[in-house]
Amino acid sequence: MKWQRHEGRQVLKKLAFVLIGGSVLAGALAATWPVVGLYLHAALGSLNPATVGWEAKNAWVKCEDAIAGKVDWPSAPDAACAALHLCANEATLGSDQLVALKAAARRLPDCGEP
Repeated sequence: MKWQRHEGRQVLKKLAFVLIGGSVLAGALAATWPVVGLYLHAALGSLNPATVGWEAKNAWVKCEDAIAGKVDWPSAPDAACAALHLCANEATLGSDQLVALKAAARRLPDCGEP
């Protein structure tokens, strides 16, 4: 009889531990989910550069495609100049791509060389 009570108490302790631990974990996930969702949204958006706006913090993902002509540069000259400088400073580009950026900057009014 004592053995069964002892075993029952151990099961109840384990069950309480699992319930409390699960509640703490669920609370932590609920509190951090907006932050996790924000990072997940940014990461998934970076996979498809066409969906990223030139004003976004991760706009550098568009640079290679924009230089290759697959993605449009901003239409306003000031915004296009800013995008060229963003690409020169933030994206990892090859020497041919940098030459293309400099040539594009020369075609824009009042746009210094990136």
